[in-house]
Amino acid sequence: MKISEVIVVEGINDQKRISQAVDAETLSTSGTHVSKELLIFLKEVHKQRGIIVFTDPDSPGAMIRRKITEEIPDCKHASLSHKQARNSKKVGIEHASLEDIREALKEVVTFSKENVSSLLWSDFVDLNLTGYANSQQLRDVVCAHFKLPYCNGKTCFKYLNMLHLTKDDVMEALYETHR
Repeated sequence: MKISEVIVVEGINDQKRISQAVDAETLSTSGTHVSKELLIFLKEVHKQRGIIVFTDPDSPGAMIRRKITEEIPDCKHASLSHKQARNSKKVGIEHASLEDIREALKEVVTFSKENVSSLLWSDFVDLNLTGYANSQQLRDVVCAHFKLPYCNGKTCFKYLNMLHLTKDDVMEALYETHR
């Protein structure tokens, strides 16, 4: 599988694993410090070829994704669930199966930064996606269904609105999973 965009990952081990799964150029952020110089370079790469942000499904990965998305709102995103990216001790793309990596790259999404709320916060709460003991589990289901990165409640709400998803869309995803 040949990928024309440059895939942005966190580290060298992620780059190695991606290269085993697909034919693509990768660029490492070398951890959570995303410098202004790197962001300027990523903007230029995005103009020329496009980028796919593919970070680990954990807090540092979310922080990197957020920094890049703030600067390049129309970049593409690939993601894995915790389960797909976990070994016995750690979570990371380098631990994922080659098939899961290929599948994630086939299912990339682009978020819209238009200021339209398709899902109200009250709907999000009504769906038990925040404020309840099982909220994280339900968000994990929703994120897996819509191929979103692992996230907390506020970020999940933001991502769902970026994709212009409605309460009915989310209910359908939850219903399909619990059939």
